[in-house]
Amino acid sequence: MRSMTGYSKEYFENEKYAISLEIKSVNNKNLNLKIKSPHMLNFLENKIRTEVASRVTRGSIDLKIEFQDKREVDNLFEYDKNMTASYLKVLNAIENEYDEKFSNKLDLLVKNLNVIRRNDLEIDEKEYENFVIENLHLLLDSFIEMKEAEGIRMKNYFLQCIDVIEKNVQEIKMLKESIVLNYKERLLERLSKITDIEFNDESLLREVLLFTDKSDISEEVSRLESHLYQLKIELDSTNTGVGKKIDFILQEIFRELNTSGVKCNLYDISKLIVECKNEIEKIREQALNIE
Repeated sequence: MRSMTGYSKEYFENEKYAISLEIKSVNNKNLNLKIKSPHMLNFLENKIRTEVASRVTRGSIDLKIEFQDKREVDNLFEYDKNMTASYLKVLNAIENEYDEKFSNKLDLLVKNLNVIRRNDLEIDEKEYENFVIENLHLLLDSFIEMKEAEGIRMKNYFLQCIDVIEKNVQEIKMLKESIVLNYKERLLERLSKITDIEFNDESLLREVLLFTDKSDISEEVSRLESHLYQLKIELDSTNTGVGKKIDFILQEIFRELNTSGVKCNLYDISKLIVECKNEIEKIREQALNIE
């Protein structure tokens, strides 16, 4: 299990290229990837998206890439030697003819005669791709490692909450046997105060049996135990989409707690159910961040 929240930043460099990669994510129902990269890497965008999607299934992710071809820095400009020699020949001829000297012929060449031009390096797209994708893999490794570390913290927190719920469910199992007895005692107490109406044992038994059937939460408690067991299994799962499964199980647990609260008529059980709901809400809040 891992969190949807994560962050990683890496810098890689060799004799030709340098790259800075930064990735961060927050929770989202689906995968939403935003990429900010130099224009020269536009041809790689689909490949980058595929690589990220192969490692991450959910979350709103921002990926920033800064790339430098160091060959451009070293050989960014060049000058036209033939054109420069021709211009200088003309300038020297002008000086000789008019017996005047230019104050700085080289400055004149550079500023006005366009002898310096940008060098267009050939881009090897495959070489670019290999360098970028190789280092993207390393970035994703550290990114996922952080998400998994956060996932372990969340899992331990969930297990603490589940432990509280399981203890409460065990108490509910013991107390549910007293629901009918409690009701019978209260019913007899009320009946004893009525003097103008006669009740026989058969009528009383029928009423108690009817209440017993309506207030029986044995099935709900059994399903609660089953859901809690399944929830712990999912917390250990390494499958993708576990966050959605956990959310579904939490809904089912909450439904069984609600049903139990409506059916039982005992304060001690109602109190335990409220405590269970509080623990479920704690899990639910954090579970929104599970990938």
